[in-house]
Amino acid sequence: MLLTFKQFLDNLEGLKSHWFSVTNEGIEITNEGVEVTDTIIRTLCYYNNALGVDNIRQKLFKESKNNFYICGLLDEVEILQYNSRFFDFGLLKMCSPILSDNEGLIQRYAKLRYRAYGKMPDMDFDVAKGRVSIWCNTVQFFMENNTEGIERNLNIIETKVLHKTDTKRVGFVDDYEFYKALYESNKPKMEEVLEKLVSPKIHKKRSDNEVIGQYFSFLATGYAKLAWRKGIEVEVNSPLVPKELLPILPNDNYDIPYDFLK
Repeated sequence: MLLTFKQFLDNLEGLKSHWFSVTNEGIEITNEGVEVTDTIIRTLCYYNNALGVDNIRQKLFKESKNNFYICGLLDEVEILQYNSRFFDFGLLKMCSPILSDNEGLIQRYAKLRYRAYGKMPDMDFDVAKGRVSIWCNTVQFFMENNTEGIERNLNIIETKVLHKTDTKRVGFVDDYEFYKALYESNKPKMEEVLEKLVSPKIHKKRSDNEVIGQYFSFLATGYAKLAWRKGIEVEVNSPLVPKELLPILPNDNYDIPYDFLK
């Protein structure tokens, strides 16, 4: 039986408390057997994303934007301090800073790149080769309205990526079609793709959590928000894409509850 959202949050809180606690004085590790850095960042980000969705459920949209803002800050730490490669698989993570409406964060996030390490190349090299980070990187270019970067990436996707079996299997053709429509300001096509993303079969396939997926589509809402950022007020007829989140309405203030992020 599927967990209720409260049970899901309680479980996350219990898991977080098992590993560490966060106080005004800092972070206290409660289980010395864990990798501190990755565990803290990933767990807090996952927890705040869940809180953001819970606040959406309660129509607390300013609070949800603050949660998504915190997630974006945590992602910054994960890239800048620990050189995470989540841009290779973190397309849903891209949506949190976009949904925060914090323009400073959005512009910084758009410039984040993982660096070369050992035999692992840097992100710009991977993108130029048409590897999986190209999807997150294309969203980054839309975040900062970098037309030259968007055009380059669309060309790479068209010539090096779309024919790949994995691209079709995972469903990234839908993402390409949305990017192309967004670049061309083709509102009907964008709405067509967004409706597809919230259809039961596709939404289940593209959602990374079954409980959260009952209430919210990070991907469809994040993509719709990109269109609104461009001045194209797309509409999606689904409760998975809350209409209240689509207008660009930054919070007057954003609270940072963790001292290590300040």
